[in-house]
Amino acid sequence: MISFKPIELKDIKVIKGFLKSEYSMSCEASFGTLYIWRNVYNYQYAILDDCLVIMSKDGNNPAGLRFPIGNGNKISVAHKACDYMESIGEKPQFLGVTNRIANDISEDFEIGEMSIYSDYVYETEKLISLSGKKLHSKKNHLNQFKNTYNYQYCPITPNDKDEILKAYEGWGKVTDKYLEAERDSISDVLTNMYALDISGAMLKVDGNIVAFTLGEELNKDTAVIHIEKADPNIKGAYTAINQMFAENRWKDYKYINREDDCGIEGLKKAKQSYQPIFMVEKYRAVRR
Repeated sequence: MISFKPIELKDIKVIKGFLKSEYSMSCEASFGTLYIWRNVYNYQYAILDDCLVIMSKDGNNPAGLRFPIGNGNKISVAHKACDYMESIGEKPQFLGVTNRIANDISEDFEIGEMSIYSDYVYETEKLISLSGKKLHSKKNHLNQFKNTYNYQYCPITPNDKDEILKAYEGWGKVTDKYLEAERDSISDVLTNMYALDISGAMLKVDGNIVAFTLGEELNKDTAVIHIEKADPNIKGAYTAINQMFAENRWKDYKYINREDDCGIEGLKKAKQSYQPIFMVEKYRAVRR
């Protein structure tokens, strides 16, 4: 019997050790992603035969696994994990499988698309320069923001938590469980950002916070942005925090992963407008 347990901050060293053992461009290969959404998706983990296995359960939806990571025999561990899922009455499936893994396991697993969970990946230099015809409107938004407002860019520390949350709550009412959980996670991350090795920045206009963002290193080439929020009444605030965070914190990384769009049309349009260089395609793999 596999023993799964909830992901907690104290598990960061163990879990990060496994995550860093394999080069991945998927946002789910970061501890921050697992930690931020651990309560919504009920993330749990187990160590089996020198591999890390993550299990998730979102409400009444079927439970799912993340494909094993580590130095053990991953295919063998995958089948043992599937046996466990069947023993508890759950579908033997892996979620968020990348293209490389999907190709490797296609003989034993039926592969299906999960396109709404595919990650958008950008060239950092492009997010900084906003050069080229396709990003011309973004450049205009940035310049308009700079020319209109008396602004200040500031790195975030845990001491800024209360001020950030007060500003965030003033930008709009939280309307569903995902946004409510995200709000709670933002508070948690701001408190523990040093332990999580997460960086953040905010923009102030006339002394008031109008945008903030949080991200971390995904791998040696890539940063991942977990949170980006802005006052919708401040034109160009989203563009400005995006560009300035990339320039001030992530300029030494080749790529920036800005995660998925969850099938939300407005978010999809916004992420496509920044012209991703490629997508990290995600799949569902169900044992045959």
